[in-house]
Amino acid sequence: MATISEQSPKTAPSFHAKKAVPVILLFFVFALIIDNSFKLVSVAIADDLGISAAAVSLQASLAGLVIGIGAVVYASLADSISIRKLLSAGIILICIGSIIGFAFQHSYLWVLTARMIQTAGLASAETLYVIFVTKHLPKEEQKRFLGFSTSSYSLSLVIGSLTGGYVSTYLSWAMLFLIPLLSLILLPFILKYLPKEQSRKSHVDFIGLLLIAAIAASVMLYLTDFNWIFIAIFIVAAGLFLGYISKSTKSFISIAFFKNKRFVSVLVIAFVIYTVQLGYIFIFPFVLQKMYGLKLDTISLLLIPGYVTAVLVGALSGNIAKVLTNKQSVSIAMIIIACSLALPALIGGSSVIVYVLSMLLFSGSFAFMYAPMLDSCISSIPVEKSGTAIGFYNLVLNVAVSIGIAYTASLMEAVSFETVLFILCFITLFALAMYWLLVGRLTESK
Repeated sequence: MATISEQSPKTAPSFHAKKAVPVILLFFVFALIIDNSFKLVSVAIADDLGISAAAVSLQASLAGLVIGIGAVVYASLADSISIRKLLSAGIILICIGSIIGFAFQHSYLWVLTARMIQTAGLASAETLYVIFVTKHLPKEEQKRFLGFSTSSYSLSLVIGSLTGGYVSTYLSWAMLFLIPLLSLILLPFILKYLPKEQSRKSHVDFIGLLLIAAIAASVMLYLTDFNWIFIAIFIVAAGLFLGYISKSTKSFISIAFFKNKRFVSVLVIAFVIYTVQLGYIFIFPFVLQKMYGLKLDTISLLLIPGYVTAVLVGALSGNIAKVLTNKQSVSIAMIIIACSLALPALIGGSSVIVYVLSMLLFSGSFAFMYAPMLDSCISSIPVEKSGTAIGFYNLVLNVAVSIGIAYTASLMEAVSFETVLFILCFITLFALAMYWLLVGRLTESK
């Protein structure tokens, strides 16, 4: 996030600080498992509460938005409030949201509210783990411990899918609200091993983040309800945001970033392609349930090959980057993503294996694309400002996947599954064309 790379690591970590790393990492994995579980069970929530796919998509899309904005907030607060206190507050928010969600499981409005509170706590895990490592471990050890976070993310996809699938099939999707209460077990260890840091004054750009939230939420709500008032809110919020960052010296991102044509170009392209990522993952269980009558436990197993492929590709991406340029890597990834979407759209009705193969290619390609796309984004940014650029880039990705869930869910109610996949394929090819025209031709040597 914006402040992560700007932290100054201490040269000699204390014993307690070193002991705290596995505790925070475990909390990080646990938080991601919870979030990924709820993404999978959208179809079960919709069936149980009798709501549309567009409506149920909000519990996943708004949660993604909260995570993106929450990460920036926690990163900013970590300058003035100890990580020990912030992680404790995150666990408390998780438990409050979980209790509300389970108690009022028959009301979707309360379920949605509970998910937002719960996710506000979950957002603390990843960001604060990275900050803790960069502040309290020697620089020569940081890369190894930061690498654990990437592996943990991939591992959480696998465990989260299995947890969501089996709990919703053999118990109830509402039982997923009780599992997060286990995070209380970690609280004593956090209080014991994390150091009591001295507080110092810092600034959180709540105005800028509020305007970003308004921009993203208005787009998601329009795609859910198609009410033109949300377009008006979007225009006003976008205008206010640009005006605000032009005038304010304390905004979390400067207007100067948006005068960098390459940075903006990659940001727009990344936004477009990443709306596709969770769009397909969101409709995957709906498709397999309707076409093949599969239950969520089976569907969760069919997702595993794709997630394992993402883990392997992510681990090998560093070596591949030594051979291929950014342009070649991004182009290959987007072409395979488009093919993975066209495959089930053309012959998906024949066998469920087609969907498994499709998700395998889809997940692996996104894992392959992340690093070269990010490098394309920040390569024109001065090193001292790269932290802010990466923070905003990750925020945009979180907003993108949330909007992708929203428009995909709306499309499901208007057209066939095959047509939805063709639309996602077209969006991918559109992103590829933009990359070639706006970025790729400028990066032949990258």
